[in-house]
Amino acid sequence: MGLKTERLILREFTLDDSHNLFKLFSEDSVAIYEAHLRINDVSDVENYITFHLENAKNLNRTHYYFAIQSQRCCEFLGMIGFACVEEVSINNSTGWVAEFEYYLLERYRNKGYMTEALKSLIEFAFESKNILKVFAQCHKGNTKSENVMIKCGMYKSATQPEPKLYNGVLKENVRYELMIENHGRV
Repeated sequence: MGLKTERLILREFTLDDSHNLFKLFSEDSVAIYEAHLRINDVSDVENYITFHLENAKNLNRTHYYFAIQSQRCCEFLGMIGFACVEEVSINNSTGWVAEFEYYLLERYRNKGYMTEALKSLIEFAFESKNILKVFAQCHKGNTKSENVMIKCGMYKSATQPEPKLYNGVLKENVRYELMIENHGRV
């Protein structure tokens, strides 16, 4: 399973992605926001990939995570995905709330790749996976990530009421979300 955009391919992980994901998760600019992704060696990444490969075989799949690669040169740029976190009923429809996350290697940022990938994955979630509401979070002050969510039609819905400790520093999160009925209005 995979998705194509104008410039990108979103494809299922393979174990061949281990070194690229290790490099991504090891970047300080990723770890500063997502300490839980800091890994010690490639075997940790292989376990991460194996989890997603096994989940992809499940008829009741709840996680959809993809490598982002350039269509032009097939180069690994980053990753994106979502997890179905809660089954809900909204406006007489039953479906899922999905939490999205995304990361790009530093050299590919500020080129519109993540906005392109996130728009495509939101569309896929709403049209194909019975998702009624999507959300994503980032640290307050991570304006580049906030701008990606805004460009994809998401709106700010909450600021975490109390800061949490990340790498020894107290930080607040902000949450952006989008309901299926508001999708496509941007």
